This record gives sequence, structure tokens and C-alpha cells, in this order.
Amino acid sequence: MRSTQLVFHIWRYLALIAIGVMISGGQGWAAAPEKRVALVIGNNEYKTVTKLEKATNDAKAVGRELTRLGFEVISVSNVSQKRMNQVINEFSQKVSGGGVGVFFFAGHGMQINNQNFLLPVDFELPNDVNDVADQSISLQSIQDKLADAKARFSLLVIDACRDNPLPRKAGRSLSLSRGLAAPSAPNGQVVLFSAGAHQQALDKLSDDDTNPNGLFTREFLPMIASPGLSVTDALKRVRSAVTRKAKAIGHEQNPALYDQTDGDFFFVAGAAPANTKAAPQTETIQRIDPMAVELSFWESIKGSDNSDDFRAYLNKYPVGQFIELAQSRLRRGEKAGGATRGSAGKVDCADCPEMVDIPPGEFLMGAARNEVDSGDNERPRHGVKIENAFSASRHEITVHQFAAFVEATGHKAEGSCNVWSGSSWENQPGKSWRDPGFAQTGTHPVVCVSWNDARAYTNWLSRVTGKHYRLPTESEWEYMARGGTRTSRFWGDDPGLACEHANVHDATTQSAHKFAWEPHECKDGFAETAPVGRFKANPFGLHDTAGNAWEWVEDCLNTNYVNAPNDGSARVTDDCGRRVYRGGGWSGPSSVRSATRTGNPPSYRSQLLGFRVIRALD
Repeated sequence: MRSTQLVFHIWRYLALIAIGVMISGGQGWAAAPEKRVALVIGNNEYKTVTKLEKATNDAKAVGRELTRLGFEVISVSNVSQKRMNQVINEFSQKVSGGGVGVFFFAGHGMQINNQNFLLPVDFELPNDVNDVADQSISLQSIQDKLADAKARFSLLVIDACRDNPLPRKAGRSLSLSRGLAAPSAPNGQVVLFSAGAHQQALDKLSDDDTNPNGLFTREFLPMIASPGLSVTDALKRVRSAVTRKAKAIGHEQNPALYDQTDGDFFFVAGAAPANTKAAPQTETIQRIDPMAVELSFWESIKGSDNSDDFRAYLNKYPVGQFIELAQSRLRRGEKAGGATRGSAGKVDCADCPEMVDIPPGEFLMGAARNEVDSGDNERPRHGVKIENAFSASRHEITVHQFAAFVEATGHKAEGSCNVWSGSSWENQPGKSWRDPGFAQTGTHPVVCVSWNDARAYTNWLSRVTGKHYRLPTESEWEYMARGGTRTSRFWGDDPGLACEHANVHDATTQSAHKFAWEPHECKDGFAETAPVGRFKANPFGLHDTAGNAWEWVEDCLNTNYVNAPNDGSARVTDDCGRRVYRGGGWSGPSSVRSATRTGNPPSYRSQLLGFRVIRALD
């Protein structure tokens, strides 16, 4: 899945729709022998910003279809600023004097001072705002050239990142807005963006999805050849299909359209599709949307652990919208070996944590190269197989549970703790799990505990219960935190939805603490930690795997995942002077992701940092 580029796939194809529209438009468009010219650009191989995966594939697919529809197509890939300007000028000249033009760009883009810029592959990281404009192509300049050429109709499809592709630090220093601005489209022009601001366009629906094109492209291309389908109807159908399929896997992708044209345009002239004609005798029946019925069916089973539900879907909808997901769920069920996700919890003693069974399985650990805010310490992304089921604490260990351990053992977990002073982090004597610098109850996650403290707690639990409790390995932690999902967060890729699922650094925290890092654009109601279990559980039935407190794991901190184990075991080589913790705590969007990892010495304590435990099944 793309992170910065992603969203544009959807809209780029919407553009295609409009493209065909102009081709055989309603009155006069199909009849007149206009020049029909398309410029298609796909940029994957960026030098200094994140490389993309399917931009050139999607651009080439669009070019092939436009050629079939009668366009003269200029197609280039992985081009410099100089070459982009050359082909844009050539394109403008070819559509001059009443031609029909389609411009399609797949790659990176950004906004500065309400102006949109498309990035060539030789774009260099800027030191100044003016550097961006000097090294890129202004979308407005392309629109102006087409208007000056007096093109009769122009469609511009921008499948570029609606999220700033520069590192966040650089982006802030340049005051770059995150997301492209609404364009000023001259009359006779349609501009399409592949997704909304801060959204990502899906390249695939699952790890088993090998389609060479993104979700939007594969939904768009079949629409182009539909006779009599207006661009408006085509765009609505594509948008609806993409939105539904993205939502089905917890992702938000909503294309955006800016239209300054009059009248209808068509990809292919002809009679309107039968289901668009009025039929008063059967009007009530036709208002029942079969796709909506299918979506309702899918929504009713998508959280099920029963394989028969997914077999029933495949039998009823053999060519349905969610066949890839249903097949993937069936395969996952076959590998699970009978363990049930989200099963009823077990408690081994009065003060023990509630434990939830986690099934065995396989997953991709780490971040894709194009995941927003990811770093090289989260790569290379690699497959990990968890051979055996295990139990994990449904919640982070609470103040009450840790207090029972301290009372029973006399363990000393006081001394000092790193807390936020209002302007910086300070290791303050006297701060501890009993007083981390803010009010807590017994149901809050214990914080200001070190890796050594957490290990001592698991040893005590093992003695009390006769069962082997321990910290999870780093790969076990990420496996259960993802809960079978592949997105950057277990609920999807949109950090704006965090406050429904996690306690994070948000508007509430920012008003109380004035942290130096970027907050989530939502409000969860908690300025520090929240009582455990207040937010939605992940698909494995675990709470707070994202947000609330960071969580210690067993592993030593390694620089990256080169030579990382693929069997779920702990990595105890390299820098064992520091241990890993995961989950993001009540931090900003860059930290609250399933792949985020960092570490500190095993004696380190922070008001952001706690833990959860796991054990073998009975």
C-alpha cells in the first residue's frame, strides 16, 4: 500500500473516466473530429524522497486504454524536471485550437502557499520554500497552458501524494501544508485527485493480492468502455466501489473532483446502460442496490472467526467485491490450528492480568518503504511465522496489579523517572510508578517502570501461578498488535481516526502539556494515560496495543531488521545495553504505528512507558 502517493490512484482513474467522456461526449463531441491527445507521466524512481511502487504501472495502464479509445498518447516514465517541461509543452501545442486533452500524473506532489506542485524524479530535498517551486512543476502552470492553448476540453488526473512526502521535520521547517490544495480550474477543465487530504490510495487489498495496478485503477478501467455512461455516473461508480472496498479492510480513501465544464461527456457514445433508464413499473425494486446488499452481507461476517461464513460469502458472490479478502481469511483460518482470536479471557490468580488466546500465524513485520513516518530501523520488512498459539494480557499491566507484586515481594521500583517538565524531558528524583507526574487510579497502566522491573514482575507471576509468564518478543508483540492487519495502524492508515481506538497525543494533551511533537488531529479526552480498556480492541481482542503506554519487550535494540529472526524468537545480540519498547504511548502520529520501535537501557523509566505480558497456553 502506498503511503504518500497512494491516494492519487483513485482520482487518477476518475480522470480516465472523464477522459473517455470527452472522447465520445454527448452532443457534438463524438461527431466532431477533435484532436484527442493525452500526456501520461508515471514517476517511481525518486532520488531523495520515498520511491513509489505502482505509479508507472498505473500510468502505463491508463496510456494503453486511452490509446485504445483513440487518443494520441505521449507516455513517459521516471522523468526529470527538464523532460517534464518538454513533454508538457509538446502536449499543450498538440491540443491547441479546440482539441481535447487528458493529462495524467502518477507520482509525488505537495502544496506550498495554496499552490500544488508535481515532483520530478530529480527533485532534491529543499532548504527553502522557493526551492520546491524551482525544482518542480506547478499544476496551475499546466492548467494555464491548456487554457491559453484554447483546448476545448481538458481533464487533469493527479494521482500524487495528498500527504507531504518530505520528512515531517523538514516539512514543518518549510511550513508545507499536508495535502494538496483545491485547484482553480478554468472553464472547460476537470481536475481529479485520487484521494482526500491525508489519505492513502491502496495498492493492494491483502498480501495475497498480486494485481499490478492499484485499487482505483482496477475499478476504473472496466468503466471506460461502457457505452453511454456519463463521466459523472462513471466517477460516482468508481468512487463508490473504491470507498467500499477500502472501508472493508479498515482504510479510508475518498477521491476528490473539481469540475468546471458544462454538459455531459462520455467515454464511449451509445445507449445508456439499462439500469440507468427510468422504469416506473419497477422503480421500488431497482432502488435496491445489489452492491449495497453484498456490502451488508460482508459487514455482518468480516469480524467472524467461523470459516463457514466466508465460504457462504464466496458461494453467494463468486465474483464479489471481497473475494480476495474472503479467501485470505479462509487461508488464515486453516493456518490458525483452532485457536480463536478475541476468545474469552482467563485469569490465573486474583491479582493476575486477564489473558487472551492469540492464534499462530504468519505476518509481515516492519514497515513498507512508502509508509508515512516510517524509518530504516523498521526495515527490511520481512516474513515471520508464529508457530504456536500463546496467551497475552488483554490490557497493559495496571497500577493495581503492579502494586500487588511490589507488596508481595518488596521490590524497589522507585528512585527517579523521566517526565516532561514543560519544555524538555527530565529525569526527576522522587517520580515513580506511584507518582509519575499526573494522577492515576488502580485501573490505569503502570508507567515509570523499567525493563528490569517488568522482568521481575513476570518472574513473580510465574512463581505465584506455576505458569511461565514473560515479556513478549518484539516479533510476538508486533504480531499481536497488528491483529492480522497490514495497515500502519490496526484500524487503518488514517491517524485522524486514532481517538476512536487509542489514547494518544491529541488536542487534549496539547492543551495541557504543550509537547514539542505533532499531535493527532482529534480529541480523546485524556491528557495523560487513560484507564485500560477505554478504547476499541484490536482484531485479537487486545486493548491499547497502540497508544496509552509504550510497552517493553524482551529484545535487545538492533539498528534494523537485517538478519532478524523469522520464527518469532527474541533477538538478543547487538546492543543489549538497550532494550526495545513498542506501541507509541500517548504520542503523536509518527510514533503511534504498528511498526514503530525504539529503545533505552533496561534501567530506564519514563512516564510514557509500561508493559504487558504473555505466557504459553495451558
